[in-house]
Amino acid sequence: MDDIEGKITRNDEVAPGYHLLKIKLSRPMDPFVPGQFVMVRIPGKDVFLRRPFSIYDYRRPVLTLMYKVVGKGTEILSKAGKNEKVFVLCPLGKGFDLQKRQEYVILGGGIGIAGVHALIHRLGTRSSVFFGCTAKEELALIKDIGAPPASVSTLDGSCGFHGTVVELLSEHLAMFRGKDIEVFACGPAAMLKALRGVLEKDTIPCQVLLEERMACGLGLCFGCVTKTVDEAEPYKRVCKEGPVFDLWKICL
Repeated sequence: MDDIEGKITRNDEVAPGYHLLKIKLSRPMDPFVPGQFVMVRIPGKDVFLRRPFSIYDYRRPVLTLMYKVVGKGTEILSKAGKNEKVFVLCPLGKGFDLQKRQEYVILGGGIGIAGVHALIHRLGTRSSVFFGCTAKEELALIKDIGAPPASVSTLDGSCGFHGTVVELLSEHLAMFRGKDIEVFACGPAAMLKALRGVLEKDTIPCQVLLEERMACGLGLCFGCVTKTVDEAEPYKRVCKEGPVFDLWKICL
């Protein structure tokens, strides 16, 4: 983990309310595991606390992040221009644990695709990708995932399957039965809860990346805990013990 100065080289809106941010780091970032995140100091003096972002991609010396404008911090960040200076604390947290499987299934819900983007590229054609969003305008979020192409669902039915990404997966789950598979997912809590309902019959191995507000990102403030089934120490820090957890060991 290191605090690295960088300069913004790109900060473009790729879909309504979604931005792709590229930062040229002044020195190399330590090797990362897909699912890990960074804490970015927002330019200016209006926001004190850093903001967490999943590592979308890293190709030395450029770190790429994708984010959704949801509050004051990301609103200010969305207006930051080229060559503006930022500081990045990276890499942080626990990423996905990649066990050898016959096949992998990856789900991204909305901006959750940013959390599994690096994983999709790491696994390549060994994975089947499912992406869910509100409308076809958000399909721009997956234009860089490459092969294999994603199976798509939209809540308004404007493209692909009409419904949620979990409902889409349930329509295809039979094709994976009898195979040694593992599911990886990132998205809102409601999506992860629904996913557990679909997978629990066969207790399919599943790791999920939790999206949570964070103050420090280092595990010092205990402001981002989630409840687990661990009776001795039920509350785990998303920034330290996570953000990736075994789906069957957390309480949703």
